[in-house]
Amino acid sequence: MKKQLLVLALGLVTILGVNAQTSVSVRDIQYVSPTDLAACDDASAYAGQTVKTVGIVMHDGNLTEVSSGSVNGGYRPGVHLMDTASGAMMGDFSAVQIHGVYEDGGQSQPVTALDNLVAGMIVEVIGEVGSFSGETQIYPSDASSVTVIGTTAAPAPVTINLGLLNDASRVNNLGTGEAWEGSLVTIENLTVVAVSSFSGGTRVSFDVSDVNGNVINVSDRFLAQKLPSWEPRNASSPQTTGEFVTPIVGSQFESITGIIVHSENGCTGGTGRGYEINPFDTSHYKLGDTPPSITEVTRMPLVPTSSDAATIAAKIIDFNGTVASQTLYYTTDVNAANASFTAVPMTLKAGSTDEFEATIPSAADGTIVKYYIKATDNDANESFEPFTASAATGATAFYTARDNGLSIVDLQYVLDPSSDASPYRGQVVTVKGYVTASAKPYDLEDIYIQDKDATEWGGIHLRGSADLLDLWRTEEVEVTGEVSESFGFTEIIVSSVTKTGNTAEITPIELPVSDAAGRADNGYEKYESMLVKMVNAAGKVKISDPQFNPFGEWTVSNDTAADYDNSTKVQTGVKNNNNNSSLWVSVLSDSAYETLDGILEVPLVEATKDMEMDALVGLMYYGFGNYAVKPRNNDDLQGFTPALDSAKYAADTSTISVPSFKALGVSFYPNPTSNVITIKTASNAIGQVAVKGLDGRILFTEQVSGTATVNVATLNSGIYLLEFTNDSGQRASAKFVKL
Repeated sequence: MKKQLLVLALGLVTILGVNAQTSVSVRDIQYVSPTDLAACDDASAYAGQTVKTVGIVMHDGNLTEVSSGSVNGGYRPGVHLMDTASGAMMGDFSAVQIHGVYEDGGQSQPVTALDNLVAGMIVEVIGEVGSFSGETQIYPSDASSVTVIGTTAAPAPVTINLGLLNDASRVNNLGTGEAWEGSLVTIENLTVVAVSSFSGGTRVSFDVSDVNGNVINVSDRFLAQKLPSWEPRNASSPQTTGEFVTPIVGSQFESITGIIVHSENGCTGGTGRGYEINPFDTSHYKLGDTPPSITEVTRMPLVPTSSDAATIAAKIIDFNGTVASQTLYYTTDVNAANASFTAVPMTLKAGSTDEFEATIPSAADGTIVKYYIKATDNDANESFEPFTASAATGATAFYTARDNGLSIVDLQYVLDPSSDASPYRGQVVTVKGYVTASAKPYDLEDIYIQDKDATEWGGIHLRGSADLLDLWRTEEVEVTGEVSESFGFTEIIVSSVTKTGNTAEITPIELPVSDAAGRADNGYEKYESMLVKMVNAAGKVKISDPQFNPFGEWTVSNDTAADYDNSTKVQTGVKNNNNNSSLWVSVLSDSAYETLDGILEVPLVEATKDMEMDALVGLMYYGFGNYAVKPRNNDDLQGFTPALDSAKYAADTSTISVPSFKALGVSFYPNPTSNVITIKTASNAIGQVAVKGLDGRILFTEQVSGTATVNVATLNSGIYLLEFTNDSGQRASAKFVKL
């Protein structure tokens, strides 16, 4: 049961019911010897132990904004503590993060009491010492494991040299940086060198460099760096949206202040971003001399035909001076260097003081047109759009002239696979494609479409509309929706779906199952969301790692001894907010996944190295920085040994019988709903209710019997699936609307 922290007028609270533990200082928890750090070991000596510690809260808890699909409610609280010991100081292993989650009956629950903490409170915490991506954290034992025992002044930041934390490649300097983990610091004289927008344009982080070239990422753990499009996940947030204004490459900061968080890389073997700085107040960003800002870039028309000129417009402002010049550069030669592009001065739009435009002449059908904008201010500072463009080289925007309308290939194709965002990100588009995976039984229960004639760049994932649930494989559909990027995975958030009446069987693209080059520099990006067939030209496809990680993934290759670089990752049997793979594939990495994160629909076969197959078919997915194949059902494991139950996927509903809620003696109301859904089962029958997104991902589950309520108040407005499974394994699902 959730318990709210009660803060009394004197700032003293005692929350009872917590077993006493041996007290350990924050510094003792964090401290790592120079010898261990030199050996690339930054683990706490108390890792895995339950301890009691006392610290000073460094920032208000309601400023934390960390989404988490694994935590009930979708949000993870957290605060950072400073050691209370006399003489404790920043940079001496004296700060630590409280990871505000505890486990209750197999469900991750938020410690909402942390949201009520205020900087300067002294708190006692009982919990287990853990770690994530190199960051030492304390996990409270339960909702009552945080106690306010006093107040004092809030800790103040300390100015440090960025070189203590990271090098010029943003690799962590473990020996000198680890002591600053969790600390509040200020870093001075910084230049923005890269900007990264993600999560559909609702989030942003950026890299800054000091005068010596050392680089650190400025991350958005707190409300201070959330954009106006962000809706706070923290119910205690002091604002209803973010307010951060994204800086541009070349911007100068006198200083940036924030909490240091570790995202390990370098010698520790991680693939993170090194030490990061996380500001939690708007005053933490002190802007210096900066080049012009180029924003709100548009193209009209969005998809030019061979007879259309394209007008490029942008808002260009200099915040500490005036804009001296603004120029559009373009070319129809995809191999041309930026410096050789044709230059066109941009002119002020009628009636505007800061919007400029220029026109690119029409180009032949199928021509790729590249372009970028350059602006210079009165101090000779230059800026470019896209952010990483420079006078001679760098990123460019581009489009393809199309007489017959936009294609999926146009949405997915990028000039540089290492920068994989769709050129139509954030735009509303209309495209056609044939369904390769559907939400129907014996399928992936996730929707993908593909251009049937494309051999590269031809597939895309769909979500957002309940009408997608009615699609079957082989059907051609025309969809309209917004192109979105989810951590590098391109998809369309669909608003309308129309079946054309055409059908076609998509032939999967054959790829070698062992291909290190295909993974290097995002080599598989051109197959993202396409139906692929992983083969071994010399024989059978073999399982190289039956338990690759603790997330239900395994790997295949041409050799059972192959390492990960020469293997293909496979996802099966898991449906949650982070992974969405098929429950109709028998082969799982671990038998625990038969009923964890979704209930397996077919007989379980736990993967072992002695199993093999003729080929593996599935959808190519990109997530967490890696590519993986998602088979749709047992038939996609072609020629598997031992033999698997054949799938029963059908072309229409006439041959698949899906029980209704009524048939199972279950009803639910109201629909639509704002807060709760009431479930009634016949004869007090016991069952499990799952609330799913339209992409099939399980958002949360609850056990019910008789009459019970399911709280959906924390869900965003939209359409969801309510799925009921009785104790005999029979299942029914229905749509409901969350207001």
